[in-house]
Amino acid sequence: MDHMTNNNEDEALKKALGKPKYYIDTPGKLAGEQYYWFPNQGNSMTDGTARSIPGGSLVLGRLLSINTITDIPLHRPMVFIIDYKGEQYCLLKSPCAIKTTAEDSDADMVCLHSYNPAPGFTDLWVPYHYIKYFFVIERVRRPDGTDFLPEQQAEI
Repeated sequence: MDHMTNNNEDEALKKALGKPKYYIDTPGKLAGEQYYWFPNQGNSMTDGTARSIPGGSLVLGRLLSINTITDIPLHRPMVFIIDYKGEQYCLLKSPCAIKTTAEDSDADMVCLHSYNPAPGFTDLWVPYHYIKYFFVIERVRRPDGTDFLPEQQAEI
């Protein structure tokens, strides 16, 4: 399933993201790539380690062109824009596994992992066809103003 194919998709992305709320000068962006800042709410991506992304942080996502489920980079924080029954959800998670079936691509699933080990933060399996946009996190700006560059983690 090709999620980013033409100019209509560009318009759909603009509609999904809405009017920009943050204009932040950011060094190190790659020419020709599309970047967006997303606010993080909640503590699902906080585990007390250096990789934690606390609520109130801003994350810089680079739009990925994902053509198949196997193109999704695993064990990196990402923002997913999901459309489920006409409702849109924006989730910051780390994809940790995929399930594919040769018989029915609508049954392909992505496992979205929270860093927080506390009860209530279990992995979430999402059908791949519900995910409309994928943004790999290139930079995190914590509420205290410090930045860090997330790295791909070892298998969790």
